[in-house]
Amino acid sequence: MPRTAKHAFKTIESDLSGGALKGARAVLLFGDEGYLVDHYERLLRGMFISPGMEALDFSRVGWDAKNVAGSASDVMAACDTLPMMSERRVVLVSVSPGDEKSLGFADAKPFAKYIGDVPATTLLVMVSAAFPKTSALYKAFVAHGRVYEFTRLERADLASFVKSRFKREGVAAPPDAVGEIIKVSGYFDREPKSDLFRLGSDIANIVGYAKGGGAAGDGGPPPCKANGPAISVTLADVAACMGTSIETDVFAMLDAVSSGRKGDAIELIRNITARGESAFGLLALLTGQFEIMLGYREMKDRRAPMGEIMEALGVKSEFRLKKAAGFADRYSAGRLAELLHRLYRVDRDIKSGLYGERLALTMFVAEM
Repeated sequence: MPRTAKHAFKTIESDLSGGALKGARAVLLFGDEGYLVDHYERLLRGMFISPGMEALDFSRVGWDAKNVAGSASDVMAACDTLPMMSERRVVLVSVSPGDEKSLGFADAKPFAKYIGDVPATTLLVMVSAAFPKTSALYKAFVAHGRVYEFTRLERADLASFVKSRFKREGVAAPPDAVGEIIKVSGYFDREPKSDLFRLGSDIANIVGYAKGGGAAGDGGPPPCKANGPAISVTLADVAACMGTSIETDVFAMLDAVSSGRKGDAIELIRNITARGESAFGLLALLTGQFEIMLGYREMKDRRAPMGEIMEALGVKSEFRLKKAAGFADRYSAGRLAELLHRLYRVDRDIKSGLYGERLALTMFVAEM
């Protein structure tokens, strides 16, 4: 069942902008997305500690699962220490992975009772990958502080995260590039290959590549514009830094063919099959794209408006339709119909064993 509750990062952003955290004395940050846990811990620290005063007004206390009573005593002593040069003292309690069960031990109960008595001069921040929700300590944070559980992001939230990171760097990220980054990252795979730490690193690499000239190869960053970012990330930039999805390969093949570079398109086929991608997956995407191109061309010849074309073809992505239109405009409807029927034959030729996968696809590209 899909999650309907607001994600914790939206809640904490709202609390930060609304000033709800200004009076908080105890904050619990935990969850699968350690990147967000770290990010908001640093942000909270910066809210209350004066620049350069961390050595005086910041305390980091490790949680010792083998000595819970001693850890609790150390945390409480740090919280009771007055700040010297900052608005408030910040006490950070870090729980190592694997030590979370100890948070529910009986020796932690005095610490749980203390949560409601944290001085107004202190902000206690506890961070962990997981937290026992039936423990007295968890219930104390709920009752007397603020609790934020950072689960993995849903698609819309992840897209917002990606766009915000590019915006922070002064780089524009078109929807097609954002979608490709998310797809190639593997964040939503059944066995996820990425988290926000890795995705943030990928974005940093793409930003550096794009600012250095990127796939355009112009040798240097373009000048900044007063009305917005001068640099815009392209699918080629994403492919260069993160690899590429088979759908992007299809677009790249069509671009190569329409630019008279059939050799590049054939090289793409070699790369796709060499990395173990299914030829039938590639054929399905190519066939679907040609069906859209043929439908677009026929409706355009009848002077149908773009909105009507998108609705009739069931295309929700304006980017995908524009890519189709760019190629379809170079061919007549009759020629597109011929190529589509040729694709159907390619599928039959491979399945019948008449031609191998790579040869059949190469022959099709040669005929385009």
